[in-house]
Amino acid sequence: MPTWNKDYWDKIKEDFETNIDGLQDRVDTVTNGQKAPSLDEIKIGSGRKMRAACLFFDIRGFTSRTNSSDIDKLKETLYMLNCVIPTVMRIIYDYNGYIEKNTGDGIMAIIGLEDDDSVSSNNALDASLTIFYALKHLINPHLQSKNIKKVDARIGIDLGQILITRIGLPTGTSKYQRNFLTAVGPTANIASKIQNLASTNKIWVGDQIKKHAYESNKDYFKKKTPDDWTWIYNKSKNKYNVWEYDAVWIEV
Repeated sequence: MPTWNKDYWDKIKEDFETNIDGLQDRVDTVTNGQKAPSLDEIKIGSGRKMRAACLFFDIRGFTSRTNSSDIDKLKETLYMLNCVIPTVMRIIYDYNGYIEKNTGDGIMAIIGLEDDDSVSSNNALDASLTIFYALKHLINPHLQSKNIKKVDARIGIDLGQILITRIGLPTGTSKYQRNFLTAVGPTANIASKIQNLASTNKIWVGDQIKKHAYESNKDYFKKKTPDDWTWIYNKSKNKYNVWEYDAVWIEV
């Protein structure tokens, strides 16, 4: 796993510069079309049950960016997405993550499929800190230099058992991919709900993430369980609490 230091930050910046090299030209060549891009064929397999951390990343106010018929405004949004999403994806990959879904303005990731609970939890937390550091110190300064509105986001994470299954139809002779991997189960549901509750530019997590976090980081958790929160631990009446993780990376 990466170590948070200047060398790793320099690598993120290098990848970002590579990604945005020629990006404006690519955005400006957007044309009308009727065909979706084809995908490589992936064999449909059976589901597999495992424990991992589920991380949901969401760009705030995305609808207002796309609620326009002005093609220049939409191109600005496209440019923004091509700065944000690839950077978030790269960071998640660095922390042993798998991108389960790209929703356009957000990402669902599974982190730690081959790790124990402690490693999965802390990798998810560290990936989140790195994402927000990149937004603040790299992506937003670049967007504002292009007169594009800065990005606010939020992250929700939970840890537990998930079922990874392949959904869809056999590709056969179809030109386009017709099946995909997806994660289902309470852990994914809770992470999604927590992300929807999270404050702007904050990381909110479920009880299991806090439980397995480094002991030295426990002071960074603040309880945020809503009064109407209905999730409880199995076979008990104890609430499954929600926490805000307010740590930040030191500047490098």
